[in-house]
Amino acid sequence: MSARIGRGIGAAYLCLFLIFMASPLFFVVVNSFNDAAYSVFPPKGLSLRWYRNLFEIEEFLVAMRNAVLIALAAVAVSLALGIGIALAIVRGSWARRETMQSLFLAPLLVPRIVIGIAVFIAAIKASLYPTFTSIILAHSVLLLPYIVSILIANLLQVKRVQEEAAMDLGANPWQTFRLATVPQITHGLLVAAIFAFIVSFDEFDVSLFLTRGDNMTLPIRMFLYMQEQDNPTLAALSTLLILLAGTAVFAITRISRGADLMSLARRQGE
Repeated sequence: MSARIGRGIGAAYLCLFLIFMASPLFFVVVNSFNDAAYSVFPPKGLSLRWYRNLFEIEEFLVAMRNAVLIALAAVAVSLALGIGIALAIVRGSWARRETMQSLFLAPLLVPRIVIGIAVFIAAIKASLYPTFTSIILAHSVLLLPYIVSILIANLLQVKRVQEEAAMDLGANPWQTFRLATVPQITHGLLVAAIFAFIVSFDEFDVSLFLTRGDNMTLPIRMFLYMQEQDNPTLAALSTLLILLAGTAVFAITRISRGADLMSLARRQGE
């Protein structure tokens, strides 16, 4: 009886938590279909006018393009660096491996606004302000801790037998990595890339210091639009971003589940 009561309390707590988390998103989604020229709940009528209005605003289209291109470039840079760092931490002969890992996770503990100010000053000194290069480099710094931690977890599960077999057959280190290591961490690379893309696409604090005019990203453009307008256009855009985030979470879940099944199959095969 006590166990059943405990499960009931846990289920009720979970439901309340989900309602608390999802209710703001529910209001945003409903408001995006509002027929009125201002945000009001409940809506007096339903319409898709604000979705049409969103794609008629040139500034939003440019900001979307910028956010996608910056995120793709930042993911590429941070992945290239993150793979090397993760390999060095996992395979290196470090006396304090945990300390090295913590060092690369340090940016997660630093307030984003502090990183933004630091990168802003560095970009001015290097004559990179305001350019896409400075934003990409700043986003890469933010993404690196996430990518390194994900790849370390994957590299620790890599079977060294395949790498040793490749080297015994005459493969050099690069060929061994490409043919024996990468196939075993493909799922981790995909998860890291998707997660890092969402983080970069949604980044506000650091981008606020580095974006001006034509290189403005979507979160900054949304913030500026909110200062000037009070219509449901931002609700429509937010609904699309919710769908994007939900799709990313679904993809990460499916990829992770596939990786778990493949790992289980390999263990059973052994």
